[in-house]
Amino acid sequence: MANWKPRLGVRAGPTYRAIADALEADVREGRLTPGDALPTQRDLARAIGVNFTTVTRGYAEARRRGLINATVGRGTFVASPQSRSTRDHDLSVNTPPIPDWLPAAFRETLTRVASDPALAHQVLSYEVRFADQRPRDAGAVWLRGRGLDASADRVVASAGALHGLSLVLSTFVRPGQRVLTEALAYPGLHNVAAAAGVRLVGVDMDDEGLRPDALEAACRQHRPKMLCCVPSLQNPTAAVMSLARRREILAVARRHDLRIVEDDICGPLLPEPAPSPLAVLAPDLVTYVGSLSKCVAPGLRTAFVLAPTPDEAAKLDATLRASMLMLSPLPLVVASAWIADGTAERATADIRREATARAQLARDILGADRVVAPDGSLHGWLTLPPSWTVAAFVALSQQRGVRVTPADWYVTSPSESFRAPTAVRFTLGAEQDRRRIEHALRTLASILAQPAGSRTSI
Repeated sequence: MANWKPRLGVRAGPTYRAIADALEADVREGRLTPGDALPTQRDLARAIGVNFTTVTRGYAEARRRGLINATVGRGTFVASPQSRSTRDHDLSVNTPPIPDWLPAAFRETLTRVASDPALAHQVLSYEVRFADQRPRDAGAVWLRGRGLDASADRVVASAGALHGLSLVLSTFVRPGQRVLTEALAYPGLHNVAAAAGVRLVGVDMDDEGLRPDALEAACRQHRPKMLCCVPSLQNPTAAVMSLARRREILAVARRHDLRIVEDDICGPLLPEPAPSPLAVLAPDLVTYVGSLSKCVAPGLRTAFVLAPTPDEAAKLDATLRASMLMLSPLPLVVASAWIADGTAERATADIRREATARAQLARDILGADRVVAPDGSLHGWLTLPPSWTVAAFVALSQQRGVRVTPADWYVTSPSESFRAPTAVRFTLGAEQDRRRIEHALRTLASILAQPAGSRTSI
């Protein structure tokens, strides 16, 4: 089966994902069986007329799903259902390490919910209009902990930060209008913008994130409706805007009457003193999205959107109810209880400490001159030496059992004037055991240390 070719013609979405989808379908339908050899990445790229990086990403996605195994010197083969190696390190998934005590706290909270007739009824019933006051109040408390002057009538709960961003785009931007964001941005934003029919335009960056001069030029050229940005621990570059840079960005936005959406999903993990959120500096201009996914637990799927005015919050709430009627009450009840009893803040503090220790490991092992991984960050940005291409590094890392993400996954608006940097993102929280993170980082360091002529052919 080394001449296998994916059937891509009827598959939507990115080509790399279509390759993995086609492979999964052929395994499911018996056209591929465990042990079948697959083409090399270069051979498949030539056979289907795509670039090498696209196939590398497709194989990486297939491996993430447990569909294939790759062995240095032997090749890539269809995996058996039981063969996925527990030794592999998936540094492509950006999740926090869950504190050891949190599952027990979760069980205790569920017991309390089940024993309270009113809460149990709320969890099991349709939520009537405005019955979500409890999570709004909890959201206001949580956001005030970030220094925001939050009132419950300006808060809308959402099913995670990405859902909150989707609500904002769907409510305040019309299809075809332009929205600015970082030149390298979280692919989830690309997806929700595409679903809303919104045109994303990338703005050039430096080591602090968005450049004010580039934002000024983009405003003049594109007359955008909105700016979506991540000022703290930007994804993927882990950049943190200084307070001075934040003020410069806000000044540009005011000159151009530009609405800002601040995604602060990782902001609570920054150790003190941390720069103030944009929404603290300009509450009338900024819609703030804060989430519990990185700083408490991603499975809660709970975020809070703070609108500049109660009227705008009501519009976001109307969009939410039109699309899904109501959020699932159970995560909101748990999140509200944890904010009230201090569990959420305790989890954040523990995750912040662990993330800081892991970021220090990354800087020590890979080199602070090559890695951006600030204290508190759950991901790092590794600039490769000139002797490496991104595709070669990602492929060899995958063969060695470490999955990282190439820079070109994050490019907002590909153009001749912007090239993805020779860099990869790696994450620090997907493994519960810090020792496994250290092992994965040392594997990456050993690959970087190889002389150019000693690399295995890929």
